[in-house]
Amino acid sequence: MTRFMLSMLILMSLNSATQANFFKFQTLAKVESLKNIAYGHDSQQMMDIYFPSKPHTDNNLAPIIVMVHGGAWSIGDKNNAAVVKNKVDYWGKRGWLLISVNYRLVPNATVQQQTQDISNALLYIQKHANDWHANSKRLILVGHSAGAHLVSLVTVRPSWLTPQPQPWRATIALDSAAYDIEKIMQNRHARFYDRAFGQQPENWKALSPILQLHQSLPAFLAVCSTTRPDQPCIQAQQFIQQVQKLGTSAQLLSLPLSHREINRSLGEDNAYTQQVNQFIQSH
Repeated sequence: MTRFMLSMLILMSLNSATQANFFKFQTLAKVESLKNIAYGHDSQQMMDIYFPSKPHTDNNLAPIIVMVHGGAWSIGDKNNAAVVKNKVDYWGKRGWLLISVNYRLVPNATVQQQTQDISNALLYIQKHANDWHANSKRLILVGHSAGAHLVSLVTVRPSWLTPQPQPWRATIALDSAAYDIEKIMQNRHARFYDRAFGQQPENWKALSPILQLHQSLPAFLAVCSTTRPDQPCIQAQQFIQQVQKLGTSAQLLSLPLSHREINRSLGEDNAYTQQVNQFIQSH
């Protein structure tokens, strides 16, 4: 069965409203993709699927990378070139299926709801992976900036997050400075934190990945910039140390790259990409 036929069969199974939002099969820059797959009812609850350059079959399922964009919890989009281009180019050639996820944004949703969106997207992917000749048991969850906070929070499985997806292989947080929201809010901070996290201390704790640790996690890689004035590597190192105490395989990768470059340059032919790929291949 060709991917075009597969996309048409999936399209016919969707309701008319979702079809109206469009489920479009296309080839962009020689990369086959399915665009705007709805995993919820809101127009922001969409994902794009980029297929590997070599087709997979039911007997040879593709591993999956799920990418969550950043944007201070209030902006950003799954289509941003810095989010997908180099990653699709690099891992697509190596047989990986890459899925880029949108989620509802502040102020139209809370950070709790955003976290639930990512969880629901994972549930959808795990349910439908076989339809795309992909292996849901070989899934790597990646996020940048605010997206890195969200994937970290989903990974620690806070008790308030229900339902929750099945365990996945590993999580990669690209330059999160938000492992401890409670500490951030109790000190001088950027205004966008107020818009995202409000003034209720109980919310700060509930949304702090480091304060929600209570069990072993999927393997975890925290990438952080050593050039940022807010020093995200301090929180990242503290988080990794706490995760390791729970018996999780966890690593810290500190890089002399800007916040933007940590996202954009991943997938380029450089030592950074090779280090991340080594982590991925080892899990």
